[in-house]
Amino acid sequence: MLDVHSADQLCVLLQGVLTHDQGWLSPGCHFRGQTQQMTVKGAQAVVWVLDMAGADWARADKAVLRRALDAALVAAESAVAASTPPRGLPDPETLCDVDHPAIRRRAARLLRTTEEATAQAVFAFVQAMPYRFGNWQERASDTLARGSGMCTTKANLQVALMRACGLDAGFAEVPMEMSVLGKLMPDAWLPLMRPKVRHYFGAVKLGGRWHAADSSYNDDSMRIYLEQIPGFDYLLPARISTGTPYSPAHSHDGLDMFDIAVVPHLNEEMSKKSRFSPMQFEALNTRLDRAQGCWQKWVSADHRDLLAEEQQGGRVA
Repeated sequence: MLDVHSADQLCVLLQGVLTHDQGWLSPGCHFRGQTQQMTVKGAQAVVWVLDMAGADWARADKAVLRRALDAALVAAESAVAASTPPRGLPDPETLCDVDHPAIRRRAARLLRTTEEATAQAVFAFVQAMPYRFGNWQERASDTLARGSGMCTTKANLQVALMRACGLDAGFAEVPMEMSVLGKLMPDAWLPLMRPKVRHYFGAVKLGGRWHAADSSYNDDSMRIYLEQIPGFDYLLPARISTGTPYSPAHSHDGLDMFDIAVVPHLNEEMSKKSRFSPMQFEALNTRLDRAQGCWQKWVSADHRDLLAEEQQGGRVA
């Protein structure tokens, strides 16, 4: 049992899992003392506790840090609210909503004079979006409005835009070891993850042949991989053309990028409920958000410089 008495105590779970009546908390999740009774699951959990009513925290020389923490907590609430899916999730049959007006308008702007150029324009547009873990039960138009996504939602958006442009597009998958995908996650999360997952991506037919066209990772998220897996610098800049598919996962595993089974939709996969809550997804995104600058989206303008300075100094988690 976790013994935290006061509502003035801010707690951040650093390692392990805590359970409570409504579910469970993972590394990176924060809560106030006395919110509800917490139980440690497994051998141990590491919790950072700050007494916000204590004399040390009230010292004058902590004023800047107090302001930074207040801004970070407000931003965290905004991020969780933005990532919380609606109560009424869309019908799986409507996920790849090619005829949505926003999809049609964007496709018209990406349309080029050749199929190859159009495919590259769509691929580049979706690839440039930040990669973030989150709810995958959303329509392509929702991902377009959000401006970020994970492998399933970015693939869904890419396929919708390509089809709206008149291209033959579909979905493919490849198994991915958590030892690879986990490099995008905080280290404390790795013991909680399955050893292998399915990675989904888009495909497009060019010159009568299906091409892997994995737009999941933008350049900033790919650089996290490249820092830890040297020798794959050739994967940037990401691009596709006739005869030149693109799939970092295939490249890493030495697989043939033309040897893919393409399916028309991911309705079944994308309709499955996640075991993670919005707060857990936001905790899972911290490494990615630092690399991609996404955290600035939820921070008020007058606090961005302050939080950036505190993060660079290693003083704000």
